[in-house]
Amino acid sequence: MGKATERRARGHRAFPVFFPSDDGVGFATTMKHLSVAVLHQGCVPVYRRAFYERLAAIADHRYVVFHGDPEPGSGITAARPPFAFEHVEVRNHYRRLLGRTFVYQPVIRRILRDRFDALVIGHEVKYAANILLALAFRAAGKPVLLWGFGRNIDTAEETRSALGRCLGRTIRLSQDLLIRVATDFLAYTPSGARYVEKAGMPADRITVLNNTIDISGEIAIHARASSLDRNCLRREWGLSPDAVVLLFVGRLKEAKKVDALIGAVRALRQRQAIPVEVLIVGAGPQEAHLKNLADGATWCRFLGKVYDPDAVGQIFRISDAVVIPGYVGLAVNLAFAYGLPVITCQSRMHSPEIEYVQNSVNGLLLPSIDELASGLLPFVTSRELRQDLAAGALASRDKLDLQQMVDAFDSGVRRALARSEAGGLSARRSPAAM
Repeated sequence: MGKATERRARGHRAFPVFFPSDDGVGFATTMKHLSVAVLHQGCVPVYRRAFYERLAAIADHRYVVFHGDPEPGSGITAARPPFAFEHVEVRNHYRRLLGRTFVYQPVIRRILRDRFDALVIGHEVKYAANILLALAFRAAGKPVLLWGFGRNIDTAEETRSALGRCLGRTIRLSQDLLIRVATDFLAYTPSGARYVEKAGMPADRITVLNNTIDISGEIAIHARASSLDRNCLRREWGLSPDAVVLLFVGRLKEAKKVDALIGAVRALRQRQAIPVEVLIVGAGPQEAHLKNLADGATWCRFLGKVYDPDAVGQIFRISDAVVIPGYVGLAVNLAFAYGLPVITCQSRMHSPEIEYVQNSVNGLLLPSIDELASGLLPFVTSRELRQDLAAGALASRDKLDLQQMVDAFDSGVRRALARSEAGGLSARRSPAAM
C-alpha cells in the first residue's frame, strides 16, 4: 500500500479515506462517519497491529491511531507502516524524572483542528498531551474514554527511593482523578472494571474488553506441530524424551524472576532426582546473569530470540508448561494458543491477563516464589495433572478471541457517542466541578 494522503474529518462532514485493495494499490472513497482519535501506549506494538486492523474494518466509524516510537528501554517492539488502518505518525519526546518516563506528543493542534467526535486515551498520566486533550474534549461536551488496566501497578516500586515512591503515590492519585475526568472506561479485564467502578466510574460506562492478541497464527502453528512426533522432536532439540520440560518465553528482566525458575529446577533435580529440563526463549538485560547462574548446566538451554514460526511451534510442542515465576502478561494468551498451561506465583505485580489463569484448571498459581520448587513438584511428578492442565489451556484459548475484544471496544465507543449525541454526558460531573 502506498503512502496515504493526509486525511481530515470536520465533525460529521464527508471525508476521503484511503483503503487497501487486493492489488496493494488502494482506492479512495467518501464516507460520512463519526471519527475517534486513539492515543494508546505511545506507539503501535507489534501485538496490537491486528487489533487496529480489525477495528478499521468496522464500516460506520472512523478510528485514527496516533503513534510514534516506543519508549526507549521498554522492550516494546513497534510495528512499522504500511498499516491497513488510518494513522498519524508523530514524534514522541521522552523525558526521565526520578526513574520514571514522561512523554509529550505534539498532537493537540492536529486533533482539535480535525474535530474528532470522541477521544480514546491510555489510562496513564505520563502522556501530557492526553490530559490536556481530555480536558478540552470534556469542555466541548465530547466523550473521553480511558483504555487500560484500571489499577496500574509499579513493578519497580520496591527498588525506588523514598522520593520516587512519593512520586508514585502522586501518580496513582492522578490516575484515579483521571478516571473522574473521563466519561467512559475500556477495561482490560473484569478486576480492572471493578477497581474503576470503586474509583467513581458508573458501571454502565465501563466496558470489559478481555484484553488479548491475535492468536490465530499461533493456533494454526500449534495444529501443524501437533502432528509431529514429540519424542523425535525432543531428541532433535537435545532433550531427554522422558523429561518434563518447563518453558520460559519473554523478555529476560528482573521482574520475570527467571532466576527463581533456574533455582527451583536445580533443587528438584538435586533433591528429588527428577528429570526436569528448562528452555528459555528470549533476550534482555538479565541474560548474562542468568547464564552465569545456570553455570553451563545441560538441563538449562538458552535459545535466544526465536523468529521462525515452525521452530516456535516445535518448542511449544516439546514443552509441558510455560513457567514465569514473576510478572506475567500476554504470555498467558500465547501459552494457551499452543495448549500449554501457565505456572506462576501469586503477586500483586501481575498484568491483568493473570485473571485468565485458573488454578488447577489451566495452570497453577503458587503461593510465593519461595515455594516454587515445592509447588512444581506435583506437576512434574504427575502425568495426569499435566494432561488435565493442558486440556484446560486449550479450552481457555477459545475465550480469548480478538474479534470479541474488537467488538467490545467498538460497542463501548458507540455507547459513549450515543450519549453524546443525546446530550447524556451531563450525567457525569464536568472536570471544573471536581
